[in-house]
Amino acid sequence: LGPRFTTAKCRACVRRTRKCRRRAMPLIAMFMKAEMEGVERIVFPEEDSWKVDIQQSGGTEIREGVTIDPTNEEEIPNSKGTANFLIKWDGAKAPSTISMVTPSRSTPLKDKEVKDKVLHQYSEGGTMQPVGIFDCRGAEPVKWYPIGLIVETSWGRFENVDLTDPDGWMECSENGDTATVSDVQFEFRVVK
Repeated sequence: LGPRFTTAKCRACVRRTRKCRRRAMPLIAMFMKAEMEGVERIVFPEEDSWKVDIQQSGGTEIREGVTIDPTNEEEIPNSKGTANFLIKWDGAKAPSTISMVTPSRSTPLKDKEVKDKVLHQYSEGGTMQPVGIFDCRGAEPVKWYPIGLIVETSWGRFENVDLTDPDGWMECSENGDTATVSDVQFEFRVVK
């Protein structure tokens, strides 16, 4: 008889008595929360870069202000894969990688916090909502710089918005309508 598999999908398992050799993809979602008035949504363009601080997984070394460009494809040394961002930590044998994930039929998300959610935009003021997902191997984002965003209102669209100011962001129309974004918070969570 040949090798037996634990499931039809997992061809890495050799026998039922052994553990599966397949590694689960380590996904980290960035959740955002903000108070909004007069704003319909905040858009994170899919092709725009993300500026983040990253930390070595299981370590203390941090690199500040790195840019993860979802349109950039770097070849991973000694691998057939590619990633949006590569970094070699001091003393590490292989580079760490981070890539932006776009859910699809081939890469479905099962975690109820992100499943069936619209990514790359924030529209539910006052609640935590996922806005981006990273495939992280050996490095993980720990801080986000909210720059280069698009804010849409019923009376206009504002590009290249910077939400790093602790006082928030505000814009007024000629008619006296105002749009504000304040109390921007974010957190990174492991998802499946």
